[in-house]
Amino acid sequence: MSFMEIPSSKENITVPWVQEVLSRYFSNQGITEDAQVVVTSMDSQGTVGPGQGFLSNRIALVATGTVGDTPLTTNLMVKMSTDDPAVRELVHDLRFDSIEVNYYNLIVPALRSEVERSEGVGSKVMRLGEEEDAAVPLPVPRCYHAAYDKSTGKSVLVLENLQSKGFFTKKFSDGLGLEDIKLTVSALANLHAISYSAMQRGQLPSAGFDWLFDASEEAAKSAITQAFHDGVGQFETAFPDQSELVSLLRRLGERVPGILGSEEEGPFMVLCHGDCWANNIMFKVNDAGVPIDAMLVDWQCVRRASPTSDLAFLLLSSTDRTLRHQHIDNILAHYYSVLTETVKKCGLELSPYSLDMLRAEYHSERVSGLIQCMASYDCFVADQACMERLRDSVEELRESNLV
Repeated sequence: MSFMEIPSSKENITVPWVQEVLSRYFSNQGITEDAQVVVTSMDSQGTVGPGQGFLSNRIALVATGTVGDTPLTTNLMVKMSTDDPAVRELVHDLRFDSIEVNYYNLIVPALRSEVERSEGVGSKVMRLGEEEDAAVPLPVPRCYHAAYDKSTGKSVLVLENLQSKGFFTKKFSDGLGLEDIKLTVSALANLHAISYSAMQRGQLPSAGFDWLFDASEEAAKSAITQAFHDGVGQFETAFPDQSELVSLLRRLGERVPGILGSEEEGPFMVLCHGDCWANNIMFKVNDAGVPIDAMLVDWQCVRRASPTSDLAFLLLSSTDRTLRHQHIDNILAHYYSVLTETVKKCGLELSPYSLDMLRAEYHSERVSGLIQCMASYDCFVADQACMERLRDSVEELRESNLV
């Protein structure tokens, strides 16, 4: 199989293909200079599992070899197009695969360049293409190769396998705790701030790219609206005694197409993850089980929006109401502190975007966050605890007179 071909199965991923991927990556990074990359063996670790997506096929690999005279062991996760025709059609219609490939090929290099600029030349320690101890962390897995073939609809991503570094995805049914959330909003704040700086300095288009996810597009609007109505049906089945909440959701459903088609320009616009919930966050814990790091994965819905769109969906989908009630002010203040600090490291100021403006945007953005939760009902419906968390989110917005 040639490098230009996109693998569609485990059998297509060969030693020569992986060697070419790594050779091109290290060469582009300026790491190998004249040293040759040789992959001598490749060990398949099986599928990357569980809870890490149904929209693609994923396998873990360990590539062993040399770079010149230096031993090389690289843990990889290869993400390929799914075999399921229905899912593949959905992914194609909503452009999930091409968006993620473009994100890694076009946006991440600009973000890394902005990090390097803010830290100063030579401040980043490199080891065979991997960053260590960056002052402004970029919580995104390293991408060795990303390709999409529009004619076939096939795509492939070759990413670092975060599981090999001790990262894991928490059970969605358990929800996220306060320390999990503080790590996650810190990761979001860093990414939001770096993207803002990159757009302000011309590293990225200030208005974003035309290929970013856009919920106002007919295909996306239709799919989200239908998924929302399906979610309301599942909600009614799960909670037959909650007729008032179901009625509120049905009335909200009538407004969904208009809400999706009328997103306004906010006072502070950044590149958002767009699908930031528990299953798209990987955590690392210390020996005592305390979370110490978070990485964001599955960049298929990247869009230009207010940062509160990420925060609203994250908190409504992945935390319980008690945590939000007790800690929301602390969480938003923590996010804003990291955002401000990172923007300053990039040499810019947030003014006039204040913490009060962030709070106000978050509280109103919860309507869109709830729409996204309800449209993602299949992630909730498998577990009663998840459905109860969803019910509490609906109740929260009802009490806030937002639905």
